[in-house]
Amino acid sequence: MPTVSRRSFIAGMSAVPFAVWFEKNCLAQPPRVRPNVMSAAGQSMLTIYANAVQTMMSTPEADPRGWLFQWYIHGVRDDRSKAGEITRIYPTPSPRRTLAQQAWETCQAHHGGDIEDFFLPWHRMYLFFFERIIQKVSNNPSFALPYWDPTDTSSPSGPRLPNRFINPANASNPLFRPNRRAVVNAGDPIATPALLNRNSLAQCSYSSVGAVQGFNLNLDANLHGTVHVRIGNGQGMGAIPWAANDPIFWLHHCNIDRFWASWNAAPGRNNPNSATWLNKTFVFADENGVRVVGKVKDFRNIMPLRYRYEALLPVPSCPPGSAAAGPPRTRAQVGAAIELGSNPVKARLTAAPTAAAGLDDLVARVRNLSANRRLFVVIRRLTAQAQPGTEFDVFLELPSGTSGEAAEAHRIGSIHFFDAVAHGGHGAAASDPRQKFFSFDITDLAKRLVSEGRLTATPELTIAPAGDVAANARPVVGEIVLIEQ
Repeated sequence: MPTVSRRSFIAGMSAVPFAVWFEKNCLAQPPRVRPNVMSAAGQSMLTIYANAVQTMMSTPEADPRGWLFQWYIHGVRDDRSKAGEITRIYPTPSPRRTLAQQAWETCQAHHGGDIEDFFLPWHRMYLFFFERIIQKVSNNPSFALPYWDPTDTSSPSGPRLPNRFINPANASNPLFRPNRRAVVNAGDPIATPALLNRNSLAQCSYSSVGAVQGFNLNLDANLHGTVHVRIGNGQGMGAIPWAANDPIFWLHHCNIDRFWASWNAAPGRNNPNSATWLNKTFVFADENGVRVVGKVKDFRNIMPLRYRYEALLPVPSCPPGSAAAGPPRTRAQVGAAIELGSNPVKARLTAAPTAAAGLDDLVARVRNLSANRRLFVVIRRLTAQAQPGTEFDVFLELPSGTSGEAAEAHRIGSIHFFDAVAHGGHGAAASDPRQKFFSFDITDLAKRLVSEGRLTATPELTIAPAGDVAANARPVVGEIVLIEQ
């Protein structure tokens, strides 16, 4: 890999607007197509990618184009600290040290003070500059990062990791990582279609509106987080500080970016237009190891960035009256925090401590719910001491002893703790817990339970682990509410 001169680094430390940098470095290049990793073009790009990863892994740690530097932009490994790693790698002041201080651990939105709506643009920037580095390292300016879509049931890979990430299963393979679930590295599906779904594309707003997650949070909390926890363990994809050390991370996030591009391509699916969102900046390193300041407004659409995807996803139309009808109203809540474990836990929704809650007429309320009002179970304030290693399924009014298809009829969704473990500033415990939540529309299920005479005035939730729970995890659900909106 070519070295970077001191003059280039000093020049790179100035705040050059992304638009100026882009005009100088990118406009002369032809547009590129990011392919499906399972297509012929995708397999060709995967070979280039694997060779570049191997080169980056042997690059000196201090080089911004090396594997460790790029990994640490997402998060510094949690058995060390950012300050400690900067001191170890950059013992004296230098432009590289300053760049690391500004760029490392800036992943959105997992830190105190982060804003959830920056999740998608930050990761688009991250991919953009990483892709440029692969082009430089491979000496192939036409390289385009392939995407892996585990929701594609027609793909030869589908919900399984592409074979080259698991074979051979040793250090000679730069795409292999041992810190994955054993079944994943054995070639089994990472999850069921129910977990790996495209539900986020049905969201009609980018940002959260009351109990409605919106596209950005729904994609982050559900498909994005589920893939992370279903692939890796506490020192792999399953934990924020370690996730970007796994080469599959980049293909996964390429697919997440493709979801956003697909959503934006549909009529009426608009990004935020506030100055706060548009003018937010983040620091990255380009393919020459030089500091670049990216601004969200320059990354809100992909065509000006001169790339597109081999195929976009279909996006359902927003139904008439999909906008919230009036303010959200809390109808019921679980009275205390709930610690989860290896066995199912039951929690009862009781009347909220307000006279207007009106839970005592819940059955009548469900029967008479207007067409533009919905009922949501909202789960938030999740914390854990360590990654549980599994997700938890949530059921409504599940009869004792029920399993299989009968239980599935009561399932409202799943939650996970990918974003809930505090690691030196990471995790929901360190950020505003109101921004991160799971929300499940239970309207249709509630109506069916009413018709069957099985919805009670104080509905019972069952939260059950989908697999083994790590003994040191201690996952806690801090708040569950029933909201009408």
